[in-house]
Parts: sequence; C-alpha cells; structure tokens
Amino acid sequence: MADVYDWPDHICPSSLTWRLESSTRTFRSPFNGTSQTVRTPGSRWVCSLTFSNQSDAQARRIEALLAALDGEYGRVRLRDGGREGRTPAGAPVVSDPNQSGVLLFTRGWAASRLVLRAGDYITVNDELKIVTADITSAADGTASIQIAPMLRTAPPANAAIEVAAPYGIFKLKDNTQGNASRVPGVFTSFAIEFEEAF
Repeated sequence: MADVYDWPDHICPSSLTWRLESSTRTFRSPFNGTSQTVRTPGSRWVCSLTFSNQSDAQARRIEALLAALDGEYGRVRLRDGGREGRTPAGAPVVSDPNQSGVLLFTRGWAASRLVLRAGDYITVNDELKIVTADITSAADGTASIQIAPMLRTAPPANAAIEVAAPYGIFKLKDNTQGNASRVPGVFTSFAIEFEEAF
C-alpha cells in the first residue's frame, strides 16, 4: 500500500470545490419507461483545490508533496478547508462491530446533548462521512449517527471517531495533476484535483 502523507496545515487553498460523487445506477425499462435506481457503497468525495499566488517557500512544499505522491499512486489526508471540525462532546468511539449502511452506532459522548449537527463531517476507519441529521446523545452517552456516504468497510468496535479535524484519504485524480503556473521570481499558482481513494 502507498504511504499516506499529511497535507501541510499552513498551506490553505484560495478556493475549492468539494462534492460527493454518488455511486448509483439507474436502469430504465425499454418497454414502459419506468426506472429503478440502486445505490452501492462506492460513493466518493472529489475536490478541486486552487492555490493562487503562493510564495516560493509554499510552492516548494506543494511541489515536493506532489512529487512524493507520484501521480495516482500516493495518498494524502485532506480536509474540506471550507468547513471547520467540531469540539468533540466526549470521547466518541464505534460501539458495535460489523456495521454497514448509513447508520453508525457509537458511544462515549457526553450524555443527553446535541453532539453533532447536520452538515458536520466525521472520520471513522479513515472514511470521511457527512452527518445528515442533528444528533443528540442518549442518557448513557450512546448515539446513532446518520451518515453519507454509506460505510464501505465495517469499522472495528472501539475505533475512534474523529470530530475535531475530520479528513479523508485522497489521491490525485489522474497523472496529469500538479501543473505549476509561475510568475518567475514572484508567485506560483496551482489547481489540483483529488478524489477519495479506497
């Protein structure tokens, strides 16, 4: 497996696009036009990061990381730079093994309080998820979290849930990413596309 690098915290994109690319298939009847749609666990996050007018020191860090990724081979932890994490209300972990689907059973939250809001991100088992409903913990500190996309692999019981700095594991979208546009001796700019890797 490829090494997983961390994106440098001090290098933030000037702008970004971030979206979920769903893994659904629709089958349409040639006889009466009705359709059926199925959902599979292959939905992934895709993003495009623009870094405008980077100093030489910042450009060198970006170029070095892109070279280390070696095209689509390498992996990097990325966060949605437009959305902050949340201070965790407790020490949340996965409560049960063998989970699948879009509901994650957890424990370790502070009791009887709003612990996550719709639109928050969490990371579980190195998978980036978005919370699809406000979540309030029970009196015993358990919470069932509605998430998207669905779990791809079952997280082990007691796996930590990252709330403060949620991330996904990404790769370059293709081997042509990483062109540096330079104003020699002044600034360098980049536009880089990534997709979640699994």
